[in-house]
Amino acid sequence: MASATAPPPKPATRPANPSSAPSLWTIPAPLQKLFNHFPLVTLKSNPLPARSQILTSASDTLPTLYIFSSSADALQGKPSINPTCLKWQTLLRLHHIPFLTSPSSNHASPTGSLPFLLPPRTTTSPHPIPSSSFPAYISRSTNNPHPPPPTPREEAYLSLLTPLRLAYLHTLYLTPPYSPLLKKFYISSSTTSFLLGTILQSQLSTAASAAVLQDLNLHPQSGPGAIDLDNLYAEAAEALQSLATLLQESPTGWFFGRERPGEFDAGLYGYVGLIMEYMDTPEAKLGGLVRQAGGEGVLVRWWGRIRREAWGEFEQREK
Repeated sequence: MASATAPPPKPATRPANPSSAPSLWTIPAPLQKLFNHFPLVTLKSNPLPARSQILTSASDTLPTLYIFSSSADALQGKPSINPTCLKWQTLLRLHHIPFLTSPSSNHASPTGSLPFLLPPRTTTSPHPIPSSSFPAYISRSTNNPHPPPPTPREEAYLSLLTPLRLAYLHTLYLTPPYSPLLKKFYISSSTTSFLLGTILQSQLSTAASAAVLQDLNLHPQSGPGAIDLDNLYAEAAEALQSLATLLQESPTGWFFGRERPGEFDAGLYGYVGLIMEYMDTPEAKLGGLVRQAGGEGVLVRWWGRIRREAWGEFEQREK
């Protein structure tokens, strides 16, 4: 009996035209008809807002410093409301380096913090410049030698800014009479919602409390009630007194006897400038501590000199 054999399998049939086969990338017929009637058109870009046009056109020739500020104040180049930003903003002005200012935040900063500087667009490599590189940038822009690193003596005096910083944080973020100032500085420019503003203010106060507690070697979760206020402001007063004494020893009236105000002067001005502008009131102790330091208004006169040197044009406008 002949054995039955299965017929060989037939080869799979393929369409005559490979392009006619259905594909994942094939546009469905109804959509294809729609695109045939209404083809995609690339529209011209909308013009930038007026404020952005001003900044963009000027930034072809000037660098832009991004700082904590309101839009209106930044457009006029007014002093920042943040001590670190004010320090570098003041130092750039003391060296007569022209620049624009623009409001920003740490979250929007490519370096993770403010301030940062963007060179003019015409620069070959316009990458963001962090504040740590500002001294080198100033040196290049003014053709002056790069300042030497701080001496151990200067480092010791630099540490005196810490108790001043802690007292400043407590005054602005944790003292109820200064809640309106905190809102003006950091909240009003971020949101107009009362609910979101309240949440943001609570977050800022909590972060400031944790920062102060950590620097005082206390547990960050202890809460502001764990802060010894008498000791906090006493240490700030002692630091200001030491700084006033150091200034009295200088033959030039600038720290460490320099012929021109330097980074140390600008760093202290970042705090003293804001204290004298916004916290020289009975509700705040800091203004009184600055006035009392040295016993003869030493720091107040120094503050006035810096203000005239760096911010004289705004001083004239206010008169």
